[in-house]
Amino acid sequence: DPIGNANFFNGLLDDIQLYNVALTAQEVSDLYDEQSVPPVIADDLVAYYPFSGNANDVTPYNNNAEVSGAQLVDDRFDQANKAYNFNGVSDGVTAANSAQLNSDNTSISFWINVTEFPATGEVYILSHGGWQERWKISLPSHGKPVFTTHPGFCCSDMDSGTPLVEGTWTHVVMTHDGTKDIIYFDGAMVAEKDVEGALDVTTNPFGIGYNPIDNANFFNGSLDEVQIYNVALTAQQVEDLYNLQSTPPMEADTEAPTPPLNLSAGVEFNHVSLSWWPSTDNVGVTGYNVFIDGTKVMTTTGNTGYFPGLEPLTEFEFGVSAVDEAGNESTTSTLLVTTGQDETPDTEAPTMPGNLSASAGSTSMLLSWDESTDNVQVAGYVVLLDGIYYDSLAANVTSIFIGGLDPETFYTFEVYAFDLAGNDSEIAEITVSTEEEITTSEPGLVAWYPMDGDANDVTPYNNHGVIGGDPVFEDVSHPNGTGGQAIVFDGVQDSVIAENAVQLISDYTTVAFWIRVDAVTTDPEAYVLDFGHWNERWKISLPQHLKIVWTTNSNNSVSENFVHDMDSGDGNELLVDYWWYVTMVHDGVNDIIYLDGSEVNNLPAEGVLNSTDNPLTMGASGGTNGKQYLTGALDEIKIYNKALTPAEVEMLATTGSTVVSTDDLSLLSSVVHSFYPNPVERELIIEHSFNDYQPLLVRVFDVEGRQVDAVRFEKNEIPLDQFSIDVDHYPVGSYSVNFVLGGKNIGSFKFVKQ
Repeated sequence: DPIGNANFFNGLLDDIQLYNVALTAQEVSDLYDEQSVPPVIADDLVAYYPFSGNANDVTPYNNNAEVSGAQLVDDRFDQANKAYNFNGVSDGVTAANSAQLNSDNTSISFWINVTEFPATGEVYILSHGGWQERWKISLPSHGKPVFTTHPGFCCSDMDSGTPLVEGTWTHVVMTHDGTKDIIYFDGAMVAEKDVEGALDVTTNPFGIGYNPIDNANFFNGSLDEVQIYNVALTAQQVEDLYNLQSTPPMEADTEAPTPPLNLSAGVEFNHVSLSWWPSTDNVGVTGYNVFIDGTKVMTTTGNTGYFPGLEPLTEFEFGVSAVDEAGNESTTSTLLVTTGQDETPDTEAPTMPGNLSASAGSTSMLLSWDESTDNVQVAGYVVLLDGIYYDSLAANVTSIFIGGLDPETFYTFEVYAFDLAGNDSEIAEITVSTEEEITTSEPGLVAWYPMDGDANDVTPYNNHGVIGGDPVFEDVSHPNGTGGQAIVFDGVQDSVIAENAVQLISDYTTVAFWIRVDAVTTDPEAYVLDFGHWNERWKISLPQHLKIVWTTNSNNSVSENFVHDMDSGDGNELLVDYWWYVTMVHDGVNDIIYLDGSEVNNLPAEGVLNSTDNPLTMGASGGTNGKQYLTGALDEIKIYNKALTPAEVEMLATTGSTVVSTDDLSLLSSVVHSFYPNPVERELIIEHSFNDYQPLLVRVFDVEGRQVDAVRFEKNEIPLDQFSIDVDHYPVGSYSVNFVLGGKNIGSFKFVKQ
């Protein structure tokens, strides 16, 4: 009753007709006689599923099937959406039982392309009544399809004797004629067996790609052109059918539709709604294929798709292509979509950060910890200093450099994780003291490995390296070797690893060393030195072309992880069996490579270097790789926490040190007349009489010699009489200002930031 929306009928209706006249009794009798006579269909073909865009039965019986999970794919002629693929887990196609399917004899014809044979047991390709009542076609692990018939008894089994080939389309026909069961592959008989009797009748549905009785035994592969006859085809008919269906169709339409445009997505929690503009075609678009991460998940005739319950907080690539009746498929339009949180409220906190540790300097601390885990996703970490908020970090950052501390003072550091729902983990805590102030032999020198019979660090930091593998030490022939020996790596698991330490972390850096290449690597590149790899801080590597590479990872206005690669350039290859002095500099503006004290490449690389909790590795890659070994020798490895000037690099290459003579430093007092206020809170003013014929570099260092700032004036740009340095953002403490005029270090003075 559509008015009251009630009185619902329980049963079947068919052939509903309305007339605008009252039929006579004779007309009613004639209508009954006409419609009560079963239709006569002379064709022996009682079911045909060509799978051309759907699972419809194209015989006059119209016993259309329902698809559950199976996806339309290319057929044996590479025509799109002309076959169905089954995933071997839950996919199936089902047609209702029908009288025409229950004939005494039968022929079953289909094309099959197996993705994978079952590991154990068997899967069902086709089944009508199964082994229990009528027939089934199954595929055991040996790959030979089995025809099981039930002609008045249970049961007759026969396999093909010849296995199918995975990844190859094969035409299969199985017949029962009342006396024999026969199997054909590609038009030729491969097996036969005497089996007498008429096939039994079943009330079960017809299943394609699975066992419809037990809802199990799912097939993994593709099927096409499924046909059922109510007679047993002869050998000639089977051969003719194979020849007919194995001939590529002569398609007049070879033009693909246009790609779907304006692909867009709406995200609600972890559910995605997808939409796109209709495509056009010279004949007509019949449907759209939808993909997630390259896997087809839907075929639809509409312009939308809904995908609920996806993995939360995950990026997916959605793709949509258009298909026409001839099986031509457009290119795929794609869209990256990130799902939101699960709709269910998240009340579970992340785990506490593990193994919180601290590497102490005199005025700084490097904290590191093991990453937390969460039932959904860790969103980040919060760091507290003496109970006061210090910084928030991304989820993939598990270390932090903290500067501006007082020497020989205890501090308490706390770290906790939080998730996207705002749940906080328990707090990891550590209390540790800073060290006493350290003075090294050169300003800013934080590591020095002379490689004289060992891998010890000869700076007061004593961050000694541990030798791995079996490298050897040999006398050297290059100049400036302090002890006359170098370490030689054989390219097979040789390395030196020094622990991460706070003094190695700075915004700017210089790395200098002697290197001799003994053989070209067979890897794409060998690692010379690695501190945080390319994805955290810096690495120095040597590709097969022998142009040494300087890679830095810095934080700038463009990206928090700006990766910059550069090599020494053509004509600056490190020739085998020669010693080379290499210096790499990152000064916050550029990355610079020097060979034997001369600049060979200089490219923009703005930003301050990022921190790392990885060790310093020499002769191999660090991090989780632990390979790409160097075949060659290293000596006099030095790391500075500042960017050396060209003059300092030249002096280092020539003399082995950056220490400037007192005669040079006397120049400072003649050009810098005063600086004030000192102590200073916001702005340090410098009065001077520099001429502007040369460029001026002003560097600021903390008490550990770590470069924290730089001001550059090009020629003709030095302000007259005075200029200022903004120190408002500096932590409280002692600093020094260093002046480099025309590339020459002319001295420094100290000031205090309040």
